[in-house]
Amino acid sequence: NPSSSTSLDNMTTIKVTPLLGVNENEGVCNLLQIDNCNILLDCGWDDNFNVNQLEALKEVAPTIDCVLISHSDILHCGALPYAVGRLGLKCPIFSTIPVYKMGQMFLYDTVISKTMEED
Repeated sequence: NPSSSTSLDNMTTIKVTPLLGVNENEGVCNLLQIDNCNILLDCGWDDNFNVNQLEALKEVAPTIDCVLISHSDILHCGALPYAVGRLGLKCPIFSTIPVYKMGQMFLYDTVISKTMEED
């Protein structure tokens, strides 16, 4: 994965690494590292829910200090339940109240849709 690193002064280092979302129509997931703090910027997935896409997230999930969710759609928060349940993501998750409420609705709707497809 390509990453970008910047040093603001001799003591602070900021690094951004895309974990998912470098290809078109892919979920968005970026790792922001500020010194020793690991912040996950979004935790998206696409509607194919291919677990192989989450390999990079799987490697860093236990080290994440917090998650910031910017949008309520699947491309920005779709992998969040899987990351918490299966990848060892255990940290505070932050978003605005509208993103939180709409995200719940989108994720619920997605689960219902996928369940109906399988039946």
